[in-house]
Amino acid sequence: MTYFFIGGCPRSGTTLLQNIICSDSKVNPLIGEIGYLYHLVNAYSTGKIDFESQTKYYFSNLTELRNFSSELVNKFLKHIQNRYTDATHIVLRYPLIGELFPEIYELVEDVKFILIIRDPRDTIASLINVGNKMATLGETRHLTPMFTERKLSEFLEFYRRAYASSWNCKLVGFQTKVAYIKYEHLVLNPEKAIRQLQDFTGLNLSSSIKDDKWQRIKINYSQLSDAEKPWYSELYGKGISAASVGRYRQVLQQEEINFIQKEGADIFKIFGY
Repeated sequence: MTYFFIGGCPRSGTTLLQNIICSDSKVNPLIGEIGYLYHLVNAYSTGKIDFESQTKYYFSNLTELRNFSSELVNKFLKHIQNRYTDATHIVLRYPLIGELFPEIYELVEDVKFILIIRDPRDTIASLINVGNKMATLGETRHLTPMFTERKLSEFLEFYRRAYASSWNCKLVGFQTKVAYIKYEHLVLNPEKAIRQLQDFTGLNLSSSIKDDKWQRIKINYSQLSDAEKPWYSELYGKGISAASVGRYRQVLQQEEINFIQKEGADIFKIFGY
């Protein structure tokens, strides 16, 4: 049983990637985000950071904290496995869980991680559109100043955080468990990208190339909560499409594009944009 975790900056294509990985009948169908697990693992991450000031009053040492957290996380993963008994592998997605991939690697034995990367300009433009939808729908709970004031520096930092911990992780063997997939590569050259995903996962994903709609999906997008609706994409449920590549030109002004390219030069260099 391998647990596949999918992460990346929100609006980078994690849902499309989840659909592709879930196209093999040997895994669970496409199900909702694994936010609950994110919070379990984040508790472990925070416990490590705050060990000397807080956590040491509850655990004798970091090993005891890790063992306790591992037992808790693996119990939950076993619970998921018991819900999808036909699956020989489990596929789980939550965009920002990519920030915690090193911690999951510490806690769970048989894991593989897939991070999807998208042009920062397109990603930020899509996030701006999400903020506009929040305002239109009156969903203010997540409408932070990053969205309302169009703070590009905060968008860039939000993007960096999604990948930095995994990209910089030096744990022995960690990088061999991670696949970095470009959204543009996936939608512009799906045959090649999906062959690479097959090599990494050992799954048969060939049907996802020719499908014009998602076949193994448990989510009813018409019943999304008010908080989730602004994040809905018109491409959900449809075949692989390159329609969103370069769409930032319709959203961002030239000075904003220049700012993102200048202040995010490190991102563009690392990821080859």
